[in-house]
Amino acid sequence: MPFSKIMIAVEKPPLAFKVAETGFALANALNAQVYLVHVNPSALLYTPDSGMSETQIEAKMIEQTEELLQQITRLYAGSLEPIPLVLEGNIEQELLTVIQDIQPELLVLGTHAKKPWKEMLLGSVSEDLVRNSTCPVMLIRESE
Repeated sequence: MPFSKIMIAVEKPPLAFKVAETGFALANALNAQVYLVHVNPSALLYTPDSGMSETQIEAKMIEQTEELLQQITRLYAGSLEPIPLVLEGNIEQELLTVIQDIQPELLVLGTHAKKPWKEMLLGSVSEDLVRNSTCPVMLIRESE
């Protein structure tokens, strides 16, 4: 199966850089279209403790995310022109929705590779995406 459309989903550094480097290396080799995606959690989660309004927090999160995606693009995109997407909400739900909309042939994302008992207690976004994604998923492990 040729991969002409690849979605690279990043969280925060340093894992974001490792995921992006791998995803863009593959995309460059295949001359594939790249969707570079980041999902911010709801700003409501941070409002009570931050002293900032939900709108201020959301604006700050979007600004930081856009800076991260621009930095990743400068470092790894090469001749490709990725389409950046900044989403907000539940990571798994948002990624599954955008997968349905974009229909990439591959999703590249990171996994924190927690010990099995921690995954049972905390859940695993990457595991849920592997199980529920309509496209193949490439997981990039975080260095231990």
